[in-house]
Amino acid sequence: MAEVLLEYLEEPAQDEARDSLGTATGEAAAYGRMAAGMGVSLSQTVEGFLHFRRPFLHELGLFAGRRGLDARATTELVESAERAMDRLLMATLSAHSIERGMRRLPAEPDGELPS
Repeated sequence: MAEVLLEYLEEPAQDEARDSLGTATGEAAAYGRMAAGMGVSLSQTVEGFLHFRRPFLHELGLFAGRRGLDARATTELVESAERAMDRLLMATLSAHSIERGMRRLPAEPDGELPS
């Protein structure tokens, strides 16, 4: 997923970038389905996603530094990555919920938040 997300961020052509983001979204949804199928709670699934997100954004900042991007370009890159990651997280959550519903798994306790 990280590799495809980087392709999205680096792709200058909008059609190819859209395709890369679509592929990454599909992989995020697959993660959500897999987690639900294994009985992993929604909050644990989000925690796993965030475990991936934090180092990815950190590495993206380092990448921007190596490329010599100025502050404006770096900010735009990080903001684009965050928007994409939000989309991937929503795909993960939606797929988890759909899979849970299809398997009729028990509901999670109210108020359960990610750690």
